Amino acid sequence: MASANFVQDLTCPVCLEVFTDPVSLECGHNFCGACISQSWERVSGNVSCPQCRQVFAQRNTRPAYTLRNIAEKVKQLRVGAPEQKEEFVCREHDEKLKLFCQEEQEMICLVCGQSAQHKMHNVIPIKEAAQGHKEKLEESLKLLQEQMTQSVWSKQEGEAAIRQLKDQVDGQSCEIRAEFEKMHQFLRERQQQMLAELQREADKILTQLENNLKRTVDKITSLEGVIQDVKVTLEIQDPQGLLKDIQALLKRCELPVSSPGVVSVDLPEDVAEGRLRYLKVWKEMRAVVSPVPERLTLDPDTAQNNLVLSQDLMSVKFVTVKQNCQDHPKRFVLKLNVLSSQGFTCGKHYCEVYVGYKTEWVVGVCRESVNRDRGHTCTPAEGYWVIYVFSNSVKIPDVISHLEMKLRKLGVYLDYERGQVSFYNADNMCHIHTYTDSFTEKLHLILNPCDYETDANSEPLTLLTT
Repeated sequence: MASANFVQDLTCPVCLEVFTDPVSLECGHNFCGACISQSWERVSGNVSCPQCRQVFAQRNTRPAYTLRNIAEKVKQLRVGAPEQKEEFVCREHDEKLKLFCQEEQEMICLVCGQSAQHKMHNVIPIKEAAQGHKEKLEESLKLLQEQMTQSVWSKQEGEAAIRQLKDQVDGQSCEIRAEFEKMHQFLRERQQQMLAELQREADKILTQLENNLKRTVDKITSLEGVIQDVKVTLEIQDPQGLLKDIQALLKRCELPVSSPGVVSVDLPEDVAEGRLRYLKVWKEMRAVVSPVPERLTLDPDTAQNNLVLSQDLMSVKFVTVKQNCQDHPKRFVLKLNVLSSQGFTCGKHYCEVYVGYKTEWVVGVCRESVNRDRGHTCTPAEGYWVIYVFSNSVKIPDVISHLEMKLRKLGVYLDYERGQVSFYNADNMCHIHTYTDSFTEKLHLILNPCDYETDANSEPLTLLTT
């Protein structure tokens, strides 16, 4: 007869009997084919191994032929052998346990069932109690497996969220380092350029100063020689000796009176005015930063008839008298909208709009295909990603919270590939709101100065350039 350990290796973890038509799961554990089928038929979606709890997206099993052959031989060895069952005997009465007390939740014998302790209790046969508890366990198993599946999904979602955050941080870190490296490299190059230019101008002046100094030293040396010869001649007492070579000496005394000239030590203005040079460098550095504020213009063919654009197409304001504008399919009919002439289908773009002290306005980004003929709600569902301002309160469509702020310049940032439209207080670059969506067509900046009953909202909306 097979040993106890050997038989245990051939026992199904579900029914606790020797395997019948065993199958193997992807994790390597084995079960009776019927047992695993019954276990999984109560689960919808992904299933798991009852033993190790590994989750499977597919319900794949494969027959374990070798294990089945061994299990069949063990069953044949057991045929004819007396079945050995564990005997459960009452410790108090030495009787077989055949009843189950519902109140005490314990097995009892027939004598216990008639005793005063259990006489008033709900006592049922053991088989009936086992069936009832088996059903309860099966229901608990179903709930536990559902919780396990949900927990596994939650774990996977949590791990995915952590990976996403790490990837986002890594990407942003690389972008930050790359952008600052470009600025650092630009500043290093400009620093070397300014230092080299300063040195070149200083060397020019220094060369002039050194040449003048050399000429002055040479003149001093010449004067010292003449003075010495004149002193020696003046000490001669003999008139004939004094007059000897007098003509040559007098000629030497007639050295030209000349000055080496004054050399200005002031550096050229474009080198000396350091602060203005730094301002120039700062302006040049804006070309290194991506994105930079773009110069946009407004498209007069899109402006509603109550809107007037400035001559440079940078400002728009509302007037009460409709303008005699030529009909155009791009023109807005009801809403006081005007679009930018430039459209975007890729890349990163940033622009600024001066809203001044206006009390009402709408600014943002919209799809090129938005309807121009009818009234509409400026929401992302309609193709608008905008913010409103009414009475200095910033209102964001589909967002409950409103922001109270004094906003004079609005920054609008579009990242087409990432599907983001962000708004900033351009004075301090304080973030206001970001829309996240998916863009599939050309987008334009949209301005709406709104109408007005008093002069409080009569100012124009103006595109800013830097």
